[in-house]
Amino acid sequence: MKQKNNGNKFNWWKWGFLFILAFNLAFIGVAASRLIQVREPDAEKVTANKVKGVKIGTFSTNKEQLNDTIATYLTDYQSKKMSYKIYVASSEILFEGSYELLGYEVPLYIYFKPYRLANGAVQLQITSFSVGTLSLPEAEVLQYIKSSYKLPSFVQIVPKKSVININLQKLDNSEGLYLKATSIDLVNDKISFDIFKKKR
Repeated sequence: MKQKNNGNKFNWWKWGFLFILAFNLAFIGVAASRLIQVREPDAEKVTANKVKGVKIGTFSTNKEQLNDTIATYLTDYQSKKMSYKIYVASSEILFEGSYELLGYEVPLYIYFKPYRLANGAVQLQITSFSVGTLSLPEAEVLQYIKSSYKLPSFVQIVPKKSVININLQKLDNSEGLYLKATSIDLVNDKISFDIFKKKR
């Protein structure tokens, strides 16, 4: 007695064709992804984060030398109507000027604690201040300095945070040199900076 063919015969040609087609599509996909992929992924980061300057040296100073440098640098920022001093004391930095109120000049003294920021800037945070016998908010005193005194362009006053940022890395000069603070230890009289030259 013959068995009936139920028509479920396995078609080797059909499955072989589908296998070869899938293999070819996978091969083309892998090849295409390899062609469009960036060979050196980190190269993009290097291009985007180009070094703005090259370190050319370091220097250390002390409070006395730093005070002489500050005084000399700020000479061009003084006027007959509005003059001020900034100098390093034993453990703090002092701003000495005057506050004008109703036509009268009141002595102004602000004490700051210096901190080195990650970008090489120096941040001065108010620790105390006196405006004669007046009691004024820190933000108002800093806003007065910001609007009344002539300061270097790299000095940023932030009244709301009661800080002054000295962005030494934004120094502008014909030689293309700028500084980054590396250590500010006023108690032990050790202050150091890295010197950078801008890339042209």
